[in-house]
Amino acid sequence: MAVRIAIVGAGSGYMPGVIRGLLHRSADLAGSELVCHDTNAEHLELMARLARGMFAARGADFTVRTETTLKAALDGADFVFTTFRPGGLPGRHLDESIPLRHGVVGQETAGPGGFLMACRSVPVLLEIARVLEEVAPDAWIVNYTNPTNIVTDAVSRHTGARIIGLCDQNIGDTEMWAELLGLPADGLEIDWIGLNHATWAERVRLRGDDISAEVAARLATLGPPDAAATPHRDPIRMAEVGRALGVLVNSYSKYYFFHDDVVAELRAKGTTRAQDIMAMLSGYYAGIAEQAALPDPDPSGERGGGEHGEFAVDTICAIAGDEGRRMIVNTRNRGAIADLPDDAIVEVPAVVGRGGPTPLVMGGLPGPVRGLTQAVHAYERLAADAAVTGDERVALRALMAHPFVRSKRVAEAILAEGLAAHRADLPQFRGTPAAAEGVPRP
Repeated sequence: MAVRIAIVGAGSGYMPGVIRGLLHRSADLAGSELVCHDTNAEHLELMARLARGMFAARGADFTVRTETTLKAALDGADFVFTTFRPGGLPGRHLDESIPLRHGVVGQETAGPGGFLMACRSVPVLLEIARVLEEVAPDAWIVNYTNPTNIVTDAVSRHTGARIIGLCDQNIGDTEMWAELLGLPADGLEIDWIGLNHATWAERVRLRGDDISAEVAARLATLGPPDAAATPHRDPIRMAEVGRALGVLVNSYSKYYFFHDDVVAELRAKGTTRAQDIMAMLSGYYAGIAEQAALPDPDPSGERGGGEHGEFAVDTICAIAGDEGRRMIVNTRNRGAIADLPDDAIVEVPAVVGRGGPTPLVMGGLPGPVRGLTQAVHAYERLAADAAVTGDERVALRALMAHPFVRSKRVAEAILAEGLAAHRADLPQFRGTPAAAEGVPRP
């Protein structure tokens, strides 16, 4: 099934993982064309060169070309894989540091940091959708750009583009719970339901057999993991929250149930995650350049590895090949979760085929997290509206609705500081767009 895949943000450090994902399905996608686009010409050419080298060394039948304009990149595309960061890593640093100064978790997808990211991401996705209407109206947007729930909602409600939102976090969380519960990871399926980075699970299968009751029993008596053998606190917190609530929880649950502890830890750390990445990124790209010059490139998996790319490419293959594959994706609810509106963007198991994702009926949200999830949905809907319109009143309402933000004054302060800091990358709030690293230009 030869298809044309446009990759918007192809100069990203995640691109080696995307290449590995394509190699993972190279037999199914033989004869396909990759059209790579990025605003950083140097990184774009480097990653295209790496892709050609890796494909050639492994006998994969792909052609690769680069385009510096969005319209040329999207022309005739069957799929548009979006994986870019408006404002670059300096923008992420602001998203992480501004809320923290006001006693709120600073994170690039959740809470006020995710809101600022959404305000930069959504206008770019709307422009991609507008261009697709002209040059490839039947294309699917396969979106990894954060925050994926808000981006997917804005595109779905304000354009006619077809979009499916992705996040591979559920894969890592499933593996973590397998370890915590003493279950084999191979063949373990967890029905994560809710919203991106706010998912929960009560239904579990192992190699097709329902083991939900066994999991519930193990969860009720689950002790804390061995702290000496657990360098990170995430598994310890997941186990503690899961046991308390009686449901499996995702790794982002720490931001809701250990909010103040996380704030203290982030402040004590002294650097944001964005600063940590920026400190290593020049060396990372230098390593990519060295590998791209070799006859058989095998670059570092430090940024994204293969899992990130495999999930996206499997989604593309599921649609292009009408595979009817069961996947956890972000899509319209359509009755999948009884406690959320039908037009909400939810993260649920869905059957993905030629018509895109068909969400499976999951019933209601677990009682202990029902209200929290509904509150996050209310925030996300307001955030999408603010990101589309640039209405500061709606923006304030969005921040006030988020469970992290407990004060109107704090919401006002974060909003004012965030809009001022990101002014150049928020055209809908001030009417003057500016170029940002990784953001496509028409």
